[in-house]
Amino acid sequence: MLSSTSLPLFLWLLSHQLLSVAIATLTSTGQTLMLGDIPYYLPATPYATVSASGFSALQYSSDLIPITVVKSNPTNGSLSSVVNTFASDDVWNTAFLDAVLLQSSGDGYTPKSAGLNQSTTILSFTSTGALSVPNGPYFLSSTGGLYQPYRLYTDFAGSFTQALMPMSNESYAALPASIPGIESPTIGVPSRLYYTKTPSKPLAGVRTGIKDIYDIAGVKTSNGNRAWYGFYPPATENSVPVQLLLDAGAIIVGKMKTSQFANGERATADWFFGSWSRSGFLSLAGPDAGVGYRGKYQRTFAGARALRQQAYSRFG
Repeated sequence: MLSSTSLPLFLWLLSHQLLSVAIATLTSTGQTLMLGDIPYYLPATPYATVSASGFSALQYSSDLIPITVVKSNPTNGSLSSVVNTFASDDVWNTAFLDAVLLQSSGDGYTPKSAGLNQSTTILSFTSTGALSVPNGPYFLSSTGGLYQPYRLYTDFAGSFTQALMPMSNESYAALPASIPGIESPTIGVPSRLYYTKTPSKPLAGVRTGIKDIYDIAGVKTSNGNRAWYGFYPPATENSVPVQLLLDAGAIIVGKMKTSQFANGERATADWFFGSWSRSGFLSLAGPDAGVGYRGKYQRTFAGARALRQQAYSRFG
């Protein structure tokens, strides 16, 4: 029971507690969803927002529907011939053909839709210099937000320490998504259809993991040591090899295991087991840490080695 002297203090504390609750804000970190039996992660912020003709024809069973964006180009031929080239991508699948969003540059050209399923809804919008959306799979919201999905994989080989995703400020953060796995992080990968290789971007769309002895802006570097990870803040800039990979167009999907400070020929067991292959656990001191990853996520080691040699010649 409150006394007359303690009541004002109680009311003051209560009002400040309620005030602290009132000013608390919720921040979305995105969402995980299933399309058929395939898990995807959608970032909290859309890649772009479009105003397309024909939105009213779409049937939204939820706030999002899978959709395929195709740039209309006279050299592309029919829509079906363009879409057929998407089949090799592991993020896109035919479930994204509920609707096709044609991106026009304003030249009036509209490709033939012959060969597509008759149930596919064809929409269109005109791109501008400030809005150019790459071909590939998206989720379209009822308000016109286009979200680029990440397909989620379990790290079955035990090669990663954590999955990463790029942020808008050119830094990285941990991927806030998870699917069932046995002591394995979930790795998210974007569609390769979003990227086009050029002479200046020879690794565009190539997914790579970074050994956890190299700094990535916004992410802590463990050097394979728990104490080091706990004591030091996230890196504020990329290490030289990482920056060279990014400049060449590589896509960083996570940090990979290493022995403590990458010393010795066998892991110190300070933190991690080695990666798993058919021959058993592998040493973490050398490139073995990525062997399991190579097959599943198609890491391009040759390009990474070439850039590493370039870095050594330039800065060594």
